[in-house]
Amino acid sequence: MKKFLSRKQFSGPTFNNWMKFLIIGLVLSVLTTVVLQFAMYFQIWGRFDQTLNLGQAVLTSIKFLTRAQALFTIVTCLILFIFIVVLVNRLFVGIAIYLTIAVVTFIAEYMKMKARNEPILFSDMSEVTAVGGLTQMVDKNLLMLAIVGIVVVFVGAGLLEYWLHRKKSGRFAESIKRMMIKQTGTRIAILLVSFLTLASPFIANADQNRALLDHFKYQWQSFNTGEDAMLNGPVMTFISNISSVIMRQPSGYSQKSMAALQKKYTKYSETLNKTRQDNLKGQTVAYILSESLTDPDDVPGLKYKGTDVFKNIKQIQKNAVFSGKMLSSGYGGGTANIEYMTLAGFPLATYAPEMVVPYTQLVPVAHDVPTITNLFQDREVIHPYVGTFYNRRDAYKKIGIQKFYTTDGKQYKYPEKYVKSVGSKNNYPADKYSYKYLTKKITSANNNQSQFIQLMTMQNHMPYSANQYPDSKYKMLEPAVTGNTKETVESYIAGVHYTDVATKNLINKLENISRPVTLVFYGDHWPGVFTFVDQDKQQERSHETDYFIYQNKAAREKSHAKTDHNQRAYASPSDFPALALEATNSKLTPFYALQTKVTKELPAFANYTRGEFVDNNGHTLKTKDLTKKQKKLLHEFKLVQYDLSSGKHYLSKSFTKH
Repeated sequence: MKKFLSRKQFSGPTFNNWMKFLIIGLVLSVLTTVVLQFAMYFQIWGRFDQTLNLGQAVLTSIKFLTRAQALFTIVTCLILFIFIVVLVNRLFVGIAIYLTIAVVTFIAEYMKMKARNEPILFSDMSEVTAVGGLTQMVDKNLLMLAIVGIVVVFVGAGLLEYWLHRKKSGRFAESIKRMMIKQTGTRIAILLVSFLTLASPFIANADQNRALLDHFKYQWQSFNTGEDAMLNGPVMTFISNISSVIMRQPSGYSQKSMAALQKKYTKYSETLNKTRQDNLKGQTVAYILSESLTDPDDVPGLKYKGTDVFKNIKQIQKNAVFSGKMLSSGYGGGTANIEYMTLAGFPLATYAPEMVVPYTQLVPVAHDVPTITNLFQDREVIHPYVGTFYNRRDAYKKIGIQKFYTTDGKQYKYPEKYVKSVGSKNNYPADKYSYKYLTKKITSANNNQSQFIQLMTMQNHMPYSANQYPDSKYKMLEPAVTGNTKETVESYIAGVHYTDVATKNLINKLENISRPVTLVFYGDHWPGVFTFVDQDKQQERSHETDYFIYQNKAAREKSHAKTDHNQRAYASPSDFPALALEATNSKLTPFYALQTKVTKELPAFANYTRGEFVDNNGHTLKTKDLTKKQKKLLHEFKLVQYDLSSGKHYLSKSFTKH
């Protein structure tokens, strides 16, 4: 009888044991919520409650528990805990797995907020294949501490489980065993319910997800995911960005309206082409995405000791066909999004707010992705780093890139001899060597073929460390800052100097090349080092980088294009295809005729927000400030963008292709 009772008491958890199990999960869930919020608050940016005061950051994180949004995170974490423990059916092993996920999430959230003031988004999940490249950007001390902590947790869990199952008796061992579910049917039911609950946001649409979040008082910050995470928690922000919505249907969209637009812009392209004489045969259009490049002289309050760090690029801008300030959508990151705009000619600001990374959310599913690359016979991208970020390999195939050269490439490998850095502590290839490889690619092009080539540099990519360039003469004078900000800013400025000199040398080499070359050069975003700049007060300035479109002697002699150098003193990245085609005096499809009209008649899209523009004088305008004619053009542009991106594809292929 005693033996029978002993077996029966372990047949399944009692109510009291279930409550103990749930309390353990609840405690861990609350701690996880606080820790994740700490990753948002313990930052140097100074937005909302961000601070480097450890005690203040902890108190603010705990205070977050009083908000309704915190309950959502706690419930989500608790369901995840239940799923893991019931799946492995070992309490301590389950806790170890849960803690590992929590630690990895904390590090990812903390480091991304530190670099970009932005939490982890669903679109970042494509980066799991780029672990090797990502670890080079993570604080090594924090990474090692996390690894040691995870190892200790798993060793401890293993020892506890071993002790537990070797223990013949004891109240504690019996209590733990009774928490575990022995009945197969019950386990399956709990696993199914918890899994489906966790998976539901991934199969629901955007409106359904938003309705769920609204029950927990979600305060959507559509223009700033960092602020969204601080107000609502990173888990809520993550779920709010899962939706695959690309663009919501503009009013008046129909087959008839699109047929009318096709006819209108076919006629407009014919009018423009009467004065366009050239095609791209035998020419090169080269894009240089200069990583994190901006003019330090444009940073409010920054003063430094040393020669003008941007003097050569400023001179190149004066001699360029077009030049000015580019309005970036990112700050400290978001490179692929800016790159997409420069290729496709569509601004992020006119897509749905949920569509944050086109290469992962739009390109794989879009019916047609017209880009400037489609106009060329030879199409290559070179990148002195790994190629796994932002789903680039697959995205490039979809948009017609033929060769993608990276340091981890198998078929197309970036040559080792060009992977050299400047400075003993700089981990990334120097621009001057990347430029040498670009020049080699241009000079080896087939004279009877048109060539598009894009270089994405890495020299000025974060992180920036003290004494990264030991021979640098640049010193930060103002403002007075705390922590290691001074050293990182000085390293960044030194890197900009090397880019400035290398760019001048590149232009000199291109001038002596007989092949016509049009160079589209731009910085993709500010680096995440100017933490003393208030982005609320300096929103436009902190999203301005420099750009120019330059033609070598051969290109100038060939194109004879009549352009206004100051036509686009403030440009959106989406303006570049139309501007490049204008510089080369190339004939246009209806699609590029529409884009050309946009660059001539609409102010530049302010991609860091929605419904705002910046005119050539640097004045910010809202949609309501546009003229009736401009509003009509904007609506036509959105109709075309919707049809090509996620609509019913009423426009024929002749609209986008020659």
